[in-house]
Amino acid sequence: MKLFPFFILFFNFLFSGYSFNPENIALSEASSIAFNDFRSTNPATIGFHKGVTVKILGVSAGFGNNFLSISNYNDINGANFEDPTASKYLPKSDFYSFFNEGIRLNLQSAFSLPLSDISFNNISVSNKNYFMIDGHLPKSFMELVLYGNELNKNYDLSLSNSINIFSENSIGYAKTFNHYSFGIKLKYLQGLAYGEFINLSDNSSYFYTDSIGFMGKAEYLINQGVGGSGFAFDIGMIYKNPQTDWKIGLSLNNLFGKIKWDNNNLTYNFLRNSIIKKLPLRHNEKQYFSINLDTLNAMNMIDIALNEIYTTENFPVIEFDNINSIPFDIDSLLNNNLLIMTEYGSYLLKSEEISDSLIKTIDLNTSNHITTYPCSFNLSFQKLLEDDIELCLALSTGFSNSLRNSEKWKFSSGLLFNRFKNIPITIGVSFGGTESISSGFSIGYKKGPILINYAISIREGIFLQSMQGLDASFSILLNIK
Repeated sequence: MKLFPFFILFFNFLFSGYSFNPENIALSEASSIAFNDFRSTNPATIGFHKGVTVKILGVSAGFGNNFLSISNYNDINGANFEDPTASKYLPKSDFYSFFNEGIRLNLQSAFSLPLSDISFNNISVSNKNYFMIDGHLPKSFMELVLYGNELNKNYDLSLSNSINIFSENSIGYAKTFNHYSFGIKLKYLQGLAYGEFINLSDNSSYFYTDSIGFMGKAEYLINQGVGGSGFAFDIGMIYKNPQTDWKIGLSLNNLFGKIKWDNNNLTYNFLRNSIIKKLPLRHNEKQYFSINLDTLNAMNMIDIALNEIYTTENFPVIEFDNINSIPFDIDSLLNNNLLIMTEYGSYLLKSEEISDSLIKTIDLNTSNHITTYPCSFNLSFQKLLEDDIELCLALSTGFSNSLRNSEKWKFSSGLLFNRFKNIPITIGVSFGGTESISSGFSIGYKKGPILINYAISIREGIFLQSMQGLDASFSILLNIK
């Protein structure tokens, strides 16, 4: 495949967690109003900030899956799937139930450029850089492994995989009025690169067995892009009750956030000569790849050459949503087998013979790839229980399921301990969202104006035995009042 070197290049990065600071890792969404600087996602918190806070270093790391945990591994390790009388018997159906949603894997990373996150009184600027991978295999893969292929049954072979690399640069401002604070944060979103390996349509990739033999078909599209841009903004409000020591916050984050991957942005123009011309695909081109297996059985495996049993196709295409947007004679394209119609009603035009200058003209009639930025809503509460213990609560939801965001509601809670001199501790637990349950813990060390903090968070569990993923984060802050 022509795109494999492109994907391998990005696999060499460190992939880790989307939650950014150690305190965010530990408290999840409950950290929205817990701090008065860039560690809180509600932009109104900066209204209560005094002095200067600078992040000297910040990095997060993590991974997740939907089927494997230490507990599940212990259940299947050494188990017998066939013999009910075995000392350690596990029905095959129980093991297969681990894969009801197929096999899902995700890896993410986040880091800020050194000294790029700064809060100065009620103004903040920040930089965040993200690397994210998501992959999915259908459960039929495990069904074939465990049960073999049944007669007259279709097996889904659809695959999906995506890589997104982007950065976020923002400036925030907040103003307090009596016991209220109102804030806004403007964000410039810079797409660096993305790649996709997706199934062409719902019924385009399958494996089938009948009384004659095996047959199957798989059609995929591979897409890449370098350079994108977009904008988003956060708005927030906080009310602080001086009599009850309660704080209540409301925020909307990443409103109208989208990254449009086009050929007229800072990243694309900067990398045009050094990288883009060396990539296998041009702007808005995709790679079509298909495999067709035609009635494989024992007889033709012996008598027919392997390259006659199955055929492959592999060529670049341009996808059009509307046939009227194609600036060529449609009948001629169809007669020469240069146009493919998908089940979704779009059209794939073979583009190997199309010149670069003509590609630029065709770009005017095609839709640029758009990545939806993770917009979310958060309602938070904070209560001072004692002089050195604070309770944090939050209810949140996303408006999309992209980039580790979830439309499912999420409840988060946590405690901030400042009882131990120079050693701040946070613990938290959350229910819902991308994981049904997660828990986190952070601990820091404060010496003068320097705060060193690190955290871990367990996905899909409270204890290590049940976790199906792990996030970690480390930061060094400088705070001068």
